[in-house]
Amino acid sequence: MSSLTVAADCLLEDIPFALEKAVKARLTIDNPKYTSAKKYGRWIGKTLKPTLKYYEPVPTGLRFPRGFANQAVLMCREYLQETPKITDKRLLLPEEDFVFNGVLRPYQEAALLAAEKRSFGVLEAGTGSGKTVMALAIIAARSQPTLIIVHTKELLYQWQERIEDFLQSSSGLVGDGHFEIQAITVAIINTARKRVRELLPQFGHLVVDECHRVPAALFTDVVSNFSGHYLLGLSATAFRSDEGLTKLIYFYMGDQFHKVDQEELHACGAIVKPELVRCKTTFRFHYRGEYQPLITALVKDEERNQQIIDDVARESRKKDSGIQLLVSDRVNHCEVFEKGLKLKGVDAALLTGQTSKDQRTAIVEAVQSGQVKVLVATLQLIGEGFDCPGLSNLFLTTPI
Repeated sequence: MSSLTVAADCLLEDIPFALEKAVKARLTIDNPKYTSAKKYGRWIGKTLKPTLKYYEPVPTGLRFPRGFANQAVLMCREYLQETPKITDKRLLLPEEDFVFNGVLRPYQEAALLAAEKRSFGVLEAGTGSGKTVMALAIIAARSQPTLIIVHTKELLYQWQERIEDFLQSSSGLVGDGHFEIQAITVAIINTARKRVRELLPQFGHLVVDECHRVPAALFTDVVSNFSGHYLLGLSATAFRSDEGLTKLIYFYMGDQFHKVDQEELHACGAIVKPELVRCKTTFRFHYRGEYQPLITALVKDEERNQQIIDDVARESRKKDSGIQLLVSDRVNHCEVFEKGLKLKGVDAALLTGQTSKDQRTAIVEAVQSGQVKVLVATLQLIGEGFDCPGLSNLFLTTPI
């Protein structure tokens, strides 16, 4: 009889050759770096492999990432007409008395109920659905010391605020000069990777925020070493920008256990459908497949920049226009906009990755109180996890 041992990874033993071959095939993916190099005629060399294998043959069978456990069980049933003997060696720590203080919408309740049936997996929910709130409800239900992995310092502090709001609990911080561990701790991925052995044994629940955005090395360096009982991946979309590596999310975090439908968010008023307005400009560029020179020319086009400043200033002066959000993926571009708007007498504030936590908090408070009419920010900062109620119009000045 086949057996499956689940710990930090999985060990599948005593399986026939046909099943072993099938599992290996499922855990082998095309290397996007190799594919890209071949497509664009770049040097490949000897180290760049055409495929990436996420399994390790051992004398008794195969080792592979924990997230693939459910798929392995299903494959055993398909090939062997039986469920493998499962040995669970995951770590459960003494329970924490987390209390969730919030009211969930019906679609959030459904996500919580789905999570309670699974010990690891991915929750997919679009922007505006309240992923953080759902995650905190799940954390409270699982009652384990929890480590939350994020990829930016903005998310680090945002999680800290939400934990205090919804769990009425302080939290430890790891990253941006902090290293303090508490029952619920938020860590930036780069710092967590350096201190894996110190961090992971202290937690029975690992949450990966925006798991479609974190570096692939997070899965191989951090998640693969976590032997705690629970894993939770949070994602606005299952698609990774490195294309083929999308499967890594499921290899390491587990199958998607719930998806919040976008139409349901519209129907209940959680988000609204935007009105799209395209603004023509005089900008011209002879594009030859070189993206960065295009963007550089775009952000330096003075006539286009002035048109944007004029449009934003005009909108900000309309009655009941709300707060304008003006974004670019270049910091120097944002600085041009902030300066230009202030010259036109518009109350504008600039928010970038270099903005300190205290400054960021002060700016968001100024926006919410109506002291700031236009918030100028980088796409990287605004793109994920930024929460600032009151924004009504978005001006996109560079491609996303």
